[in-house]
Amino acid sequence: MSYNFNEKRISRNIIAPAIQVLISGIVFFVLYRYLYERLGAEQIGVWSLVIATTSVSRIGDLGLSAGVVKFVAQAIGRDDTQRASDVIQTVTLTLCFFMAVLLSVCYPLFILALNYFIPAHEVPIALKILPYALVSLWVMAIVSVFSGALDGCMRIDLRSLVMGFSHLIYLGLTMLLVPQYGLEGVAMAQVIQSIGLMVLLWWMLRRQIVKLPFIPRHLKLQVLKEMIGYGVNFQIITLMNMLFDPLVKALMSKFGGLEALGYYQMANKLILQGRSLIVEASRVMVPAIAALQKHDIVKATQLFLISYRITFYVAVLFYGLLGIFITTISMLWLGHYQATFIQYALLLNLGWFTNTLIGPAYLANLGTGKLRPNMISHFIMGLCSLLVGIPLGFYYGGVGVVVGTISGLITGSIFLLISHIKLAGLHWPSLIIPQDMTKLLILSIFATFFSNYGRSQHSSIVSLLGIALLSSASLLMLGWLNPARMVLMRRGKL
Repeated sequence: MSYNFNEKRISRNIIAPAIQVLISGIVFFVLYRYLYERLGAEQIGVWSLVIATTSVSRIGDLGLSAGVVKFVAQAIGRDDTQRASDVIQTVTLTLCFFMAVLLSVCYPLFILALNYFIPAHEVPIALKILPYALVSLWVMAIVSVFSGALDGCMRIDLRSLVMGFSHLIYLGLTMLLVPQYGLEGVAMAQVIQSIGLMVLLWWMLRRQIVKLPFIPRHLKLQVLKEMIGYGVNFQIITLMNMLFDPLVKALMSKFGGLEALGYYQMANKLILQGRSLIVEASRVMVPAIAALQKHDIVKATQLFLISYRITFYVAVLFYGLLGIFITTISMLWLGHYQATFIQYALLLNLGWFTNTLIGPAYLANLGTGKLRPNMISHFIMGLCSLLVGIPLGFYYGGVGVVVGTISGLITGSIFLLISHIKLAGLHWPSLIIPQDMTKLLILSIFATFFSNYGRSQHSSIVSLLGIALLSSASLLMLGWLNPARMVLMRRGKL
């Protein structure tokens, strides 16, 4: 196959992930409400910590799955499908073997970690679901290769379709298995979902690259050597990224307890689900810039500028609306006013808003292969979270850990954004907050404060919803009048 590199395909690759995220968002909302009622916040905390602990082993990825997008995109851009096939098969076979060995070796270490961070009465169930988590992690390492290859083929739309379908299957399996198996049923459902996802993605990928065999069987050392050169730098990023989530959850479990960790998981998942809608829409930049970097640097820079402006506009509206409805969400989702959940969600909303803004810069760096700024950004995030989260967690419990987390997110994100803008030869002070966005940003902050401050468990759902709707209407009205709306609509009609 060869690249059909045009704006219509880019638009399709932006819209499809948005639909997928909407589907997965609905699934997530229903799923966590179901688990909260059936299992409680503490059991959600156990599941969250097991997944976070085992995810550290994704360091064994060696950064190879991330390199698949870039290398497949370049091969397809040269109409070299054999090269694309070699890349996919080589990475798949390498990760199959290496991840299996690594997970086997780390199994005793995971047991020690869970015994340390989880209260004794919850350790048996944590150890029971640990093997399921490891199997799921191994399968998802292969899934990341296949999904990255589809992205490299500029078929993000197909990947999104399969992902959205798999989330619906996961919800159904969870509701089927939890009544009989409890938390173990959640783990079983995830294993089944991940295996089905792997098979479907491989079938889709073989339809795009016909030279792929029925089962991956060719490993080329020369291809592996080339990819490791890219992967070594990315692996450092992966290491820091993989450590960030387990580190925060371990601190939360230690200083806040499993129940606080459960509320943190729900609040964080709520925000990240919406964030993925914005980030996925920008992900098309990786294969696009990888294809453009040697032919049209000016167009690649323009792609970043347009993407950043749209990202900022959408992020202000999304995080503003989410912040406005946090207390209302607590009442509707959890069935009551939950102060811990609300507090965590509002803090995380601020941190992830800032982090979302760096999406275009982060992905542009992946496309060009300039990974050093991304690496430093992750290092800053992890270090700040640790240095701030530990002392604040010791004195203020879970909320101190969350403050440490958002301090890391904000500091690392600002560094990367300024770094990328300066490297592109642009004037960063005038670009951090794009033109005509200041009023929208200020109103978003004020509306969030107005909708949540002074509310309590005695507030009625009617009054909460009324205030939230009034605040959101004013934000949406100003957003509608913003010039960025026309830019966004033009891109969507391409």
